[in-house]
Amino acid sequence: MFDLEAEVRKWKNYLTISGSLTYSNLQELESLLRDNIEGLAEQGLEQEEAFLLAVRRLGNVALLDEEFAKVSTGDMWKQLLVPADNPLTFKRNRKEIVLVLILSLCAGLMSKIPLHLGYGDIGNNQMHYFRIAPILIFLPLSLYFIWKRSLPVLRSLFVLSIFPAYLFISILYPSIEPYHTSSLSMMHAPILMAYLLFYFYGGPDIISPSLNGTNTSEGWRNPNTRLNFIRFLGELFIFTVLIGLGGIVLIALTIGTFELVGLDLSEFIVSWIAPLGFFGIFPVATYLVGQRKNLIESIAPVLAKIFIPLFLVVLISLIVAFLSTVHTAYENRMMLIQFDVILALVLALTLYSMSAKDYQKRETGTTPYSLWDVLTLALIIAAVLVDLIALSGIAIRLTSFGLTANKAAAFGENVILLVNLLLLLSQYLWYCMGKSQFQKIVIMQMRFLDVYAIWAVVVIVLFPPLFGFR
Repeated sequence: MFDLEAEVRKWKNYLTISGSLTYSNLQELESLLRDNIEGLAEQGLEQEEAFLLAVRRLGNVALLDEEFAKVSTGDMWKQLLVPADNPLTFKRNRKEIVLVLILSLCAGLMSKIPLHLGYGDIGNNQMHYFRIAPILIFLPLSLYFIWKRSLPVLRSLFVLSIFPAYLFISILYPSIEPYHTSSLSMMHAPILMAYLLFYFYGGPDIISPSLNGTNTSEGWRNPNTRLNFIRFLGELFIFTVLIGLGGIVLIALTIGTFELVGLDLSEFIVSWIAPLGFFGIFPVATYLVGQRKNLIESIAPVLAKIFIPLFLVVLISLIVAFLSTVHTAYENRMMLIQFDVILALVLALTLYSMSAKDYQKRETGTTPYSLWDVLTLALIIAAVLVDLIALSGIAIRLTSFGLTANKAAAFGENVILLVNLLLLLSQYLWYCMGKSQFQKIVIMQMRFLDVYAIWAVVVIVLFPPLFGFR
């Protein structure tokens, strides 16, 4: 059954993600689209026919044509649009490439700031470099999306101010041995900054009236926009790893070639090429994700189907290993840390598998659950058991060795993970029993992401003074 509101949201979502239209343009285009649909419906056309024809009429707009032409899926309305050979579009694409190169270069050069402040020895001043690393990764991406999405300047500046605020707090707070609170702050900074990137990726929250009289939320708070962002992060990781591996091979070949002529470039590589290359990868990978969207969309479901059963086997093996050596496992601190790392990866994989699910299935829930949904449910059940094991181990260590910043952070994160996994478990059970739509799982999980951002702020801002900056 054709769902007009779902199709309009998809239409606007793709335009938002494409990025060359301002929000005022999007609002005007949506208003024009709905007016056309209403007019065609009054002439006796069915909703689906009216929607397709209205989209086709809007396809005469050059910029709109170009943006829809970037997306290649099975939806008929996307195939109705013809790309335009537009000099304005060519000029904008050229500007985008220049911007990406500038951001990459600036990110790499900013990594040298600690050196000019007197912290040249990375081995003895790792803390100073790790403090600015999340900023060097996420700030250029935020600036890229501000330009790409034509976001409001004042709102964007307000959100951007959180980056220097984090840096100010990390510098203001003293760091006392054994430096646990400083390490925890640096570990949680990427979570907070990835959450900030939500805003720049999806844009301001906008309430749009619909034909049925209800209001729909568009922008960074929209669950589907957030799920698209999760998918973007997964794709960004894939491209970053691929580019990074290629860079490592290139560096190795360069060093080897120059050694043949008696020149040692190791120090130059470590001091300049490595930081410029590492931090410069992220803006380039972000650009490539958008340009190679069709390719990566075909890879995402395959990756999800490969890794879900593999992680399920890993979790079952962990449970069996724990049951066979209960006392040893509880005494092994590194094993509990390993449990937490695997649980975080399992949650990330679950989110990525959600984004890999066909949009129409997510939106309407008309298609029955598949084998991969059942495997995901089994993965969540196994993750709940592993989390309970980790929580019991942390509780035992708390009673035996007392409260520390690390134990408090680990306990809090495991509690949050357990609540998240239990909510996912209940939602998946209802979905597999045919009593709920998949979109309800998406809405619940995307809203729960706010909890992780709040927890990251607590660890960064409150933990250091609470635990004496140790």
